[in-house]
Amino acid sequence: MLGLALEGGGARGAFHMGAVKALLEAGYQFDGVAGTSIGALNGALIVQGDFEAGYRMWESLSNSLIFEVDEAQIKKVLNKKIDRETRAFLTTKIKEIIENKGIDTSRIRQLLDQIIDEDKIRRSPTDFGIVTVSVSDLKPFELYKEDIPQGKMTEYLMASANYPAFKIEPIDGKFYIDGGFYDNLPANLLVRKGYKDIVMIRTFAIGKVRKLQDEHVNTIKIMPSEDLGSILNFNHNTILTNLKLGYYDAMRAIRHLKGKKYYIEPADDDLILKWLFSIPNTTIDSMARILQIQAGDPKRMLFERIIPELSALLRLPARSTYQDILVGILECYAHEKGMDKFKIRNFTEFLEELKACDGKGEDSNHSITHGFTLRAKSRTRLAREGLINDIAAELLHVLEPSGFQ
Repeated sequence: MLGLALEGGGARGAFHMGAVKALLEAGYQFDGVAGTSIGALNGALIVQGDFEAGYRMWESLSNSLIFEVDEAQIKKVLNKKIDRETRAFLTTKIKEIIENKGIDTSRIRQLLDQIIDEDKIRRSPTDFGIVTVSVSDLKPFELYKEDIPQGKMTEYLMASANYPAFKIEPIDGKFYIDGGFYDNLPANLLVRKGYKDIVMIRTFAIGKVRKLQDEHVNTIKIMPSEDLGSILNFNHNTILTNLKLGYYDAMRAIRHLKGKKYYIEPADDDLILKWLFSIPNTTIDSMARILQIQAGDPKRMLFERIIPELSALLRLPARSTYQDILVGILECYAHEKGMDKFKIRNFTEFLEELKACDGKGEDSNHSITHGFTLRAKSRTRLAREGLINDIAAELLHVLEPSGFQ
């Protein structure tokens, strides 16, 4: 049996949907789903068989559809451009929140009433579990769909997502808050049902994540490669970006793509090693000067000093391959050049596009001299990127895409 665990995270839930889209396209079929907060809401849509409708819903979301707010004023607040009109807007909203004892969630509830189908969830053969915390009983509740009282599915889904700043509506006289206070990634709900294979989709939102109760469970972890933004910011453009990010980060996980910023089909490791041995000595000497490495035998210097230094600059783990290091160098340069990241490329295609980008745009601030100065002072992010980009520029002179086919 294959399970899916969705971490809570509010607006970051767009990442779930993008990732699930990739998983479904790749042929994954889930026998059970467990989620907390927005993970519970997205999970319900998956269990009831309405993923496509849920995905379209996310594509249409914005702050004004979720909360009763002025989108233009919210944009000013997020951009820290607060004028007299914005201050008046904030004052009014704060007063409303105080008077209502929390942020009004009526629009969220209306949206759930439109898209959640309790009968479909209960009839579905797919296992489903959620987490919430009762502040009335001072204890967590880990609930499977069969534990939720008939006719109360939407109420308990809301209870799982009751962020403390929200106005909380009681269920049968009891008050519940966000399940993330107990377990924001409830894979153990699946473990207790006997699942041995679980896909976990992370958002890294604030909340407790508990250790798996069975250490023999096989997991695939899909994690965002970029910050997903505020959990309460349902900015339309951010949501669209996070849908894409979820899709491509899932593709990286299931297809074992190379890269942290980009998505690159791996080349043959033997071709990478062959190319490293073919780097001209003059290029190796240039890289050594950039990294302030004392001159020596070029090939020994490359493998014993330069490559380990580059791995350290990239903050790569010790087990990283030569290909990991080369990709890390090149994608740092691609990012600076503004190359589109949302595309899966093979190694040759990546090189061809990067060489086409090389030389376009303004000159980088990361000259060799600049790299020296910063490196001497400290290894800040800017200093590391400057050195890496200087190295990438050297390598691009001798990298031929045809050599990796």
